[in-house]
Amino acid sequence: MKRAEQNLVLLLSDMKGFTARTSGQTREENARMLALHDALLLPVVRGYRGRKVKGLGDALLAAFDSPTDAVLCAMAMQDRLAAWNSKAQPGERIEIRIALNQGEVRRSRGDLHGEAVQLALEAEARAEAGEVLLTDAVYLSMNKTEAATEVVGEVLLHGSGRIRLRRAVRGADPRAPYGGRALARLGRLPNPARAVRLRMATESALDFARKRIVWAAAALLLIAAAAGEHVSSGTGNDPLDRAEALLESREPLAALVELDRLADSPRAQDAEVQVVRGKAEHALGQLGPAFADFAAAVKQDPRALDEGAISALADLLDAEAFPAVWRPAMRRLAVAGGSEAEALLARAAEARACGSVEARDVLRRRQTAKMAER
Repeated sequence: MKRAEQNLVLLLSDMKGFTARTSGQTREENARMLALHDALLLPVVRGYRGRKVKGLGDALLAAFDSPTDAVLCAMAMQDRLAAWNSKAQPGERIEIRIALNQGEVRRSRGDLHGEAVQLALEAEARAEAGEVLLTDAVYLSMNKTEAATEVVGEVLLHGSGRIRLRRAVRGADPRAPYGGRALARLGRLPNPARAVRLRMATESALDFARKRIVWAAAALLLIAAAAGEHVSSGTGNDPLDRAEALLESREPLAALVELDRLADSPRAQDAEVQVVRGKAEHALGQLGPAFADFAAAVKQDPRALDEGAISALADLLDAEAFPAVWRPAMRRLAVAGGSEAEALLARAAEARACGSVEARDVLRRRQTAKMAER
């Protein structure tokens, strides 16, 4: 099947301090924070005729047909967050950075691929919280009377050449740093508090349904165990030990059942527990949760990633379904995995031809980090 290419304007955003905040909050608090993020920003994207392509954690990728609409949307998003933050409690404030690029992209399996996406990622890596950065590809096509910009640098193009990077100029009002005009054009937007309540109620219902399925599976596993068809009792009474044994037996759903027993204990946030949970989620195809758990584990202990976790990360690097906006962060995570990651990733590079370029890039970054430590 032929994959059609389109010329689109891409808006890429992520949240300042997301990893630090999520590691210090409960899962319910993290879910509420992300629900608030979406409730504040997605109506703005839709108001400027943008289409959400992918959202994973704090990362948002949206596409626009009009470069002017995309720039106005980015400014309105920042103004809406600034207005919200001026009244919100410190724990409810949200700050994001935004980058825009325009170019040919290929749509596949609900995601966008191509050099234009990679260039947007590189531009976003240079943005600070509260900023709107755009490449000259966007600037040259937009209505320049709508937004004042200034040149802040250049981004190297793959192969050869470079493209200038611009920043939308901010004003002095902290409650409307981009003047509020782009936001005002949208009129009255939905109340984010109501949207958050509705989403949390929906997710609570879905979580309840998921737990019913999980516990039904647990009951079946107990029946199988009684019949002598399950993991031996030699694993003891520790849920983590049983979860690891179940993973070895290729029963990731049952492993998550065991780890759920630790949900209300301090051990739930232990690095080794998060690694096992991540491996189980990876085995079930839950790419986002797996990556989030691996990231939380490495934040506590960079040596926490074992061979199974590194192998799972290598699989994620190869997975076309894994959102492109998270790939740079995933490479940084693999680099942080410690010296043992080098041999494991080298093995992954040899075993996976389609992922060898990414894996070699991780190895190169890890070697650079080692040299800097000396």
